[in-house]
Amino acid sequence: MKPLRFLHIPKTAGTTFTDVLKLQYFRQKKFEFSGNRVLDIKKFESLPESDREKIVLFYGHAPIVTGVNHADNATIITFIREPINRVKSFCQHVSEGKSSCLIDDFPPKTFNLDTFLESGYGELSNLQTQMLINHWGKSESSISINNMPASEAIDMALYNLFNRVSYFGLQEYFDESLIMFSSAMNWRLPLYSAGNKKDSRKLIQFESRHIERIAELNAIDIEVYKIAKERFLSNINSATFDNKKLKSFQLMNIPASVFIKSGIKIMRLRKDLNRS
Repeated sequence: MKPLRFLHIPKTAGTTFTDVLKLQYFRQKKFEFSGNRVLDIKKFESLPESDREKIVLFYGHAPIVTGVNHADNATIITFIREPINRVKSFCQHVSEGKSSCLIDDFPPKTFNLDTFLESGYGELSNLQTQMLINHWGKSESSISINNMPASEAIDMALYNLFNRVSYFGLQEYFDESLIMFSSAMNWRLPLYSAGNKKDSRKLIQFESRHIERIAELNAIDIEVYKIAKERFLSNINSATFDNKKLKSFQLMNIPASVFIKSGIKIMRLRKDLNRS
Protein backbone atom coordinates (compact mmCIF):
# COMPACT_ATOMS: atom_id res chain seq x y z
CA MET A 1 0.00 0.00 0.00
CA LYS A 2 1.48 3.36 -1.04
CA PRO A 3 1.56 5.83 1.89
CA LEU A 4 -0.96 8.67 1.94
CA ARG A 5 -0.19 12.18 3.08
CA PHE A 6 -2.79 14.76 4.10
CA LEU A 7 -1.42 18.27 3.63
CA HIS A 8 -3.35 20.03 6.39
CA ILE A 9 -3.74 23.75 5.72
CA PRO A 10 -5.08 25.39 8.91
CA LYS A 11 -8.78 26.29 9.04
CA THR A 12 -9.84 24.26 6.02
CA ALA A 13 -11.85 21.56 7.87
CA GLY A 14 -8.63 19.67 8.48
CA THR A 15 -9.48 18.56 12.02
CA THR A 16 -12.69 16.92 10.84
CA PHE A 17 -10.93 15.34 7.87
CA THR A 18 -8.09 14.06 10.04
CA ASP A 19 -10.67 12.23 12.15
CA VAL A 20 -12.05 10.69 8.95
CA LEU A 21 -8.56 9.53 7.99
CA LYS A 22 -7.84 8.06 11.41
CA LEU A 23 -11.00 5.98 11.16
CA GLN A 24 -10.11 4.84 7.64
CA TYR A 25 -6.56 3.88 8.69
CA PHE A 26 -7.40 2.86 12.24
CA ARG A 27 -4.97 -0.06 12.43
CA GLN A 28 -2.21 1.46 10.29
CA LYS A 29 0.94 3.19 11.49
CA LYS A 30 0.75 7.00 11.29
CA PHE A 31 3.04 10.02 11.55
CA GLU A 32 1.89 13.52 12.55
CA PHE A 33 3.65 16.73 11.53
CA SER A 34 3.63 19.40 14.23
CA GLY A 35 4.48 22.38 12.02
CA ASN A 36 8.04 22.61 13.38
CA ARG A 37 10.41 21.69 10.54
CA VAL A 38 13.43 20.81 12.66
CA LEU A 39 11.54 18.81 15.27
CA ASP A 40 9.44 16.94 12.71
CA ILE A 41 12.44 15.81 10.65
CA LYS A 42 14.31 14.86 13.83
CA LYS A 43 11.30 12.91 15.13
CA PHE A 44 10.96 10.96 11.90
CA GLU A 45 14.67 10.20 11.62
CA SER A 46 14.74 8.96 15.22
CA LEU A 47 12.31 6.18 14.33
CA PRO A 48 13.73 2.74 13.53
CA GLU A 49 13.90 2.12 9.80
CA SER A 50 11.44 -0.75 10.16
CA ASP A 51 8.88 1.62 11.75
CA ARG A 52 9.37 4.26 9.07
CA GLU A 53 8.63 1.74 6.34
CA LYS A 54 5.36 0.75 8.03
CA ILE A 55 3.89 4.29 8.07
CA VAL A 56 0.82 4.40 5.86
CA LEU A 57 -0.63 7.80 6.83
CA PHE A 58 1.14 11.15 7.22
CA TYR A 59 -0.90 14.11 8.41
CA GLY A 60 -0.59 17.44 10.19
CA HIS A 61 0.73 20.91 9.40
CA ALA A 62 3.62 20.96 6.93
CA PRO A 63 4.03 22.49 3.45
CA ILE A 64 4.04 20.73 0.09
CA VAL A 65 7.64 19.54 0.62
CA THR A 66 8.28 18.43 4.19
CA GLY A 67 11.88 17.25 4.08
CA VAL A 68 10.71 13.75 5.04
CA ASN A 69 11.21 11.70 1.88
CA HIS A 70 8.66 9.04 2.82
CA ALA A 71 5.98 11.71 3.13
CA ASP A 72 7.10 13.69 0.09
CA ASN A 73 6.87 10.57 -2.08
CA ALA A 74 3.44 9.61 -0.76
CA THR A 75 0.11 10.22 -2.48
CA ILE A 76 -0.84 13.76 -1.39
CA ILE A 77 -4.36 15.02 -0.75
CA THR A 78 -5.48 18.34 0.69
CA PHE A 79 -8.35 20.75 1.28
CA ILE A 80 -8.42 24.44 0.44
CA ARG A 81 -10.97 27.06 1.43
CA GLU A 82 -12.34 30.40 0.24
CA PRO A 83 -9.57 32.66 1.58
CA ILE A 84 -11.61 35.40 3.27
CA ASN A 85 -13.66 32.82 5.17
CA ARG A 86 -10.51 30.92 6.08
CA VAL A 87 -8.93 33.98 7.66
CA LYS A 88 -12.19 34.94 9.40
CA SER A 89 -12.28 31.46 10.89
CA PHE A 90 -8.66 31.80 11.99
CA CYS A 91 -9.35 35.15 13.64
CA GLN A 92 -12.30 33.63 15.48
CA HIS A 93 -10.10 30.71 16.54
CA VAL A 94 -7.46 33.04 18.01
CA SER A 95 -10.07 35.26 19.68
CA GLU A 96 -11.36 32.20 21.58
CA GLY A 97 -7.88 31.46 22.92
CA LYS A 98 -7.50 28.26 20.91
CA SER A 99 -4.09 29.12 19.44
CA SER A 100 -1.56 28.37 22.16
CA CYS A 101 1.29 30.22 20.42
CA LEU A 102 -0.74 33.44 20.21
CA ILE A 103 -2.70 33.45 23.44
CA ASP A 104 -0.12 35.56 25.32
CA ASP A 105 0.01 38.27 22.64
CA PHE A 106 -3.72 38.15 21.85
CA PRO A 107 -5.60 36.98 24.97
CA PRO A 108 -9.35 36.44 24.49
CA LYS A 109 -10.41 39.05 27.03
CA THR A 110 -8.62 41.88 25.21
CA PHE A 111 -8.61 40.53 21.64
CA ASN A 112 -8.69 43.38 19.11
CA LEU A 113 -9.39 42.39 15.52
CA ASP A 114 -7.85 45.52 13.96
CA THR A 115 -4.62 45.01 15.89
CA PHE A 116 -4.50 41.33 15.01
CA LEU A 117 -4.99 41.94 11.28
CA GLU A 118 -2.03 44.34 11.32
CA SER A 119 0.20 41.99 13.36
CA GLY A 120 1.96 40.50 10.34
CA TYR A 121 1.29 36.97 11.55
CA GLY A 122 1.90 34.52 8.72
CA GLU A 123 -1.42 32.66 8.82
CA LEU A 124 -3.29 35.88 8.01
CA SER A 125 -1.77 36.37 4.57
CA ASN A 126 -1.85 34.00 1.57
CA LEU A 127 -1.20 30.95 3.76
CA GLN A 128 -2.69 28.46 1.31
CA THR A 129 -0.40 29.58 -1.51
CA GLN A 130 2.59 29.59 0.83
CA MET A 131 1.95 26.01 1.94
CA LEU A 132 1.42 24.87 -1.63
CA ILE A 133 4.81 26.17 -2.78
CA ASN A 134 7.06 25.99 0.28
CA HIS A 135 9.94 23.48 0.48
CA TRP A 136 11.17 22.74 3.98
CA GLY A 137 13.97 20.33 3.19
CA LYS A 138 16.78 19.85 5.72
CA SER A 139 18.28 23.32 5.37
CA GLU A 140 16.99 26.62 6.64
CA SER A 141 16.15 27.83 3.14
CA SER A 142 12.54 27.94 2.01
CA ILE A 143 10.48 29.47 -0.77
CA SER A 144 8.62 32.64 0.16
CA ILE A 145 5.93 34.32 -1.90
CA ASN A 146 7.30 37.63 -0.63
CA ASN A 147 10.38 37.11 -2.81
CA MET A 148 8.61 36.55 -6.14
CA PRO A 149 6.02 38.23 -8.38
CA ALA A 150 2.42 37.41 -7.49
CA SER A 151 1.86 35.80 -10.90
CA GLU A 152 4.76 33.42 -10.32
CA ALA A 153 3.45 32.43 -6.89
CA ILE A 154 -0.01 31.79 -8.35
CA ASP A 155 1.37 29.66 -11.18
CA MET A 156 3.57 27.65 -8.82
CA ALA A 157 0.77 27.04 -6.33
CA LEU A 158 -1.64 25.90 -9.04
CA TYR A 159 0.97 23.68 -10.67
CA ASN A 160 1.59 21.91 -7.36
CA LEU A 161 -2.11 21.68 -6.56
CA PHE A 162 -2.95 20.19 -9.96
CA ASN A 163 0.16 18.01 -10.38
CA ARG A 164 1.96 17.22 -7.12
CA VAL A 165 -1.29 16.89 -5.15
CA SER A 166 -3.20 13.85 -6.38
CA TYR A 167 -6.64 14.96 -5.14
CA PHE A 168 -7.87 18.16 -3.52
CA GLY A 169 -11.18 19.09 -1.98
CA LEU A 170 -12.92 22.33 -1.06
CA GLN A 171 -14.04 22.97 2.51
CA GLU A 172 -17.27 24.46 1.14
CA TYR A 173 -17.97 21.16 -0.64
CA PHE A 174 -16.81 18.86 2.12
CA ASP A 175 -19.20 15.97 1.42
CA GLU A 176 -18.54 16.04 -2.31
CA SER A 177 -14.81 16.06 -1.59
CA LEU A 178 -15.12 13.01 0.66
CA ILE A 179 -16.98 11.08 -2.02
CA MET A 180 -14.31 11.99 -4.56
CA PHE A 181 -11.52 10.88 -2.19
CA SER A 182 -13.29 7.68 -1.18
CA SER A 183 -13.98 6.67 -4.77
CA ALA A 184 -10.37 7.32 -5.78
CA MET A 185 -8.88 5.40 -2.85
CA ASN A 186 -11.51 2.72 -2.27
CA TRP A 187 -12.32 3.82 1.29
CA ARG A 188 -15.10 2.58 3.43
CA LEU A 189 -17.96 5.10 3.57
CA PRO A 190 -16.20 8.11 5.21
CA LEU A 191 -18.81 9.05 7.82
CA TYR A 192 -17.84 11.94 10.06
CA SER A 193 -18.79 14.39 12.80
CA ALA A 194 -17.70 18.02 12.39
CA GLY A 195 -14.96 19.04 14.82
CA ASN A 196 -13.25 22.20 16.06
CA LYS A 197 -16.40 24.32 15.82
CA LYS A 198 -16.46 28.00 16.71
CA ASP A 199 -18.17 29.15 19.90
CA SER A 200 -21.40 30.82 18.77
CA ARG A 201 -21.54 32.70 22.09
CA LYS A 202 -18.24 34.49 21.39
CA LEU A 203 -18.51 35.54 17.77
CA ILE A 204 -16.40 38.53 16.78
CA GLN A 205 -17.83 41.22 14.53
CA PHE A 206 -16.30 41.67 11.09
CA GLU A 207 -16.88 45.14 9.68
CA SER A 208 -16.39 46.09 6.04
CA ARG A 209 -12.91 47.46 6.80
CA HIS A 210 -11.90 44.07 8.22
CA ILE A 211 -13.12 42.20 5.14
CA GLU A 212 -11.32 44.66 2.87
CA ARG A 213 -8.10 44.22 4.82
CA ILE A 214 -8.36 40.42 4.74
CA ALA A 215 -8.95 40.53 0.97
CA GLU A 216 -5.92 42.79 0.56
CA LEU A 217 -3.74 40.42 2.59
CA ASN A 218 -4.93 37.41 0.60
CA ALA A 219 -5.03 38.66 -2.99
CA ILE A 220 -2.84 35.77 -4.17
CA ASP A 221 -4.85 33.12 -2.33
CA ILE A 222 -8.07 34.54 -3.75
CA GLU A 223 -6.81 34.11 -7.31
CA VAL A 224 -5.51 30.59 -6.63
CA TYR A 225 -8.81 29.59 -5.04
CA LYS A 226 -10.86 31.01 -7.92
CA ILE A 227 -9.04 28.87 -10.49
CA ALA A 228 -8.92 25.80 -8.24
CA LYS A 229 -12.66 26.03 -7.58
CA GLU A 230 -13.37 26.01 -11.33
CA ARG A 231 -11.32 22.81 -11.67
CA PHE A 232 -13.03 21.20 -8.65
CA LEU A 233 -16.56 22.04 -9.82
CA SER A 234 -15.73 20.67 -13.25
CA ASN A 235 -14.72 17.38 -11.60
CA ILE A 236 -17.83 16.96 -9.45
CA ASN A 237 -20.13 17.99 -12.28
CA SER A 238 -18.67 15.40 -14.63
CA ALA A 239 -20.32 12.09 -15.47
CA THR A 240 -17.71 10.21 -13.43
CA PHE A 241 -18.77 11.76 -10.12
CA ASP A 242 -21.06 9.41 -8.14
CA ASN A 243 -24.05 11.55 -7.13
CA LYS A 244 -26.02 8.52 -5.92
CA LYS A 245 -23.21 7.68 -3.52
CA LEU A 246 -23.21 11.28 -2.30
CA LYS A 247 -26.93 11.27 -1.54
CA SER A 248 -26.75 7.91 0.24
CA PHE A 249 -23.76 9.10 2.22
CA GLN A 250 -25.49 12.29 3.36
CA LEU A 251 -28.57 10.37 4.50
CA MET A 252 -26.46 7.91 6.46
CA ASN A 253 -24.10 10.47 7.98
CA ILE A 254 -26.77 12.49 9.81
CA PRO A 255 -27.61 9.79 12.41
CA ALA A 256 -24.14 8.22 12.31
CA SER A 257 -22.37 11.45 13.27
CA VAL A 258 -23.66 11.19 16.85
CA PHE A 259 -21.96 7.84 17.37
CA ILE A 260 -18.82 8.95 15.54
CA LYS A 261 -18.49 11.99 17.80
CA SER A 262 -18.64 9.75 20.87
CA GLY A 263 -16.05 7.40 19.43
CA ILE A 264 -13.69 10.24 18.55
CA LYS A 265 -13.96 11.66 22.06
CA ILE A 266 -13.02 8.26 23.49
CA MET A 267 -10.04 7.97 21.11
CA ARG A 268 -8.77 11.41 22.12
CA LEU A 269 -9.26 10.69 25.82
CA ARG A 270 -7.21 7.49 25.51
CA LYS A 271 -4.48 9.42 23.70
CA ASP A 272 -4.37 12.05 26.45
CA LEU A 273 -4.25 9.37 29.15
CA ASN A 274 -1.37 7.62 27.40
CA ARG A 275 0.56 10.89 27.28
CA SER A 276 0.08 11.60 30.99
